[in-house]
Amino acid sequence: MGLALAHPPRQRKCAPFQGNFTIKQYQLYPENADFDFNTCKLYIGQLWNASLGIYDVYTQEHEIVEFEGISHNPAFHLGAVGVDRKSGLLSLIADYANAFPSEGKDITGTNWLIQLDPKTKEIIYKINLTETSSGKYGGFQDIEQDPEGNVFVVGTWPGTLLKVSKDGKKVTPWYLPEEIVQTQKGIGGIAALDWMLLAQGDQSHQIWRFDMRAAKGVPTPVKITNANHTFGQSDAIYLPPKYKGTVLLVAEDTIGVSVFRSKDARWRTAEYKGTVPIGNVDPGTSIVTPSQIGDGIYQVLEPFGDEGLNGPGTAGSRSEFLFRDITAEVEALIKA
Repeated sequence: MGLALAHPPRQRKCAPFQGNFTIKQYQLYPENADFDFNTCKLYIGQLWNASLGIYDVYTQEHEIVEFEGISHNPAFHLGAVGVDRKSGLLSLIADYANAFPSEGKDITGTNWLIQLDPKTKEIIYKINLTETSSGKYGGFQDIEQDPEGNVFVVGTWPGTLLKVSKDGKKVTPWYLPEEIVQTQKGIGGIAALDWMLLAQGDQSHQIWRFDMRAAKGVPTPVKITNANHTFGQSDAIYLPPKYKGTVLLVAEDTIGVSVFRSKDARWRTAEYKGTVPIGNVDPGTSIVTPSQIGDGIYQVLEPFGDEGLNGPGTAGSRSEFLFRDITAEVEALIKA
């Protein structure tokens, strides 16, 4: 589930930070992560226990926020997390746990979109997205915001986009495929830049561009000018703020992070610059998202190969989780 620069942020300067780091937290299992450049905290979707982690990379303090009826409930996973860098509010998705293991065959369960004030822990709104989809599409796993604070939600079974009004009172099916086949895997991740939304993971194996001001989403393929890149499975894409919208990173699950550049940040065309390999990892590990944390670019790694203590699809016994710095590798590809 992937997150990006939604608009020119009002950012305070976080202290320099780079290098590999390990979060020592029992059953963390990160499914997504987003760094807040205003508070300098890292927000983490803790998958199996369906809770939110708030990590301070400078002090190594880790806070866990749990949600009544959701956390430690096997019906839910917590994946998508995304901070609105204008308001500071955090959006999260507690998604129906069986959507992905069943590969879209079972998508009828409840999916909650939660907007949270991470400072006070007050829930601003909590919306059941399944009431809009009627169980016909699901696998909700990524979020973005437009400059006005509206939230866009990705569904993957099949590829869909919902638009949620800033106050949470209106949910609009914003992009739906012509034919809804729930077992056809679609969009995995989205990334926003001002009013532009990029999406990847559709069956077309393209990067799409949307105008978020439009009443309905109409995808326009981004032309890759220098190569035919075949994407692996992906749940997240990301526009690192340090590159001001000119670089897109795609997390390809067990392969690595592929790097694309649009010199003018308009994303009408782009160059494929290469892929940073996943490196040496435990069996079953995937890159769930790239993320800029401080000055560094990171692979967020999820060890899916761990044996669940309560059976498949549950948390294992791991207590240390590596976040791998790939800053130099990304920079080398961009300069090549």
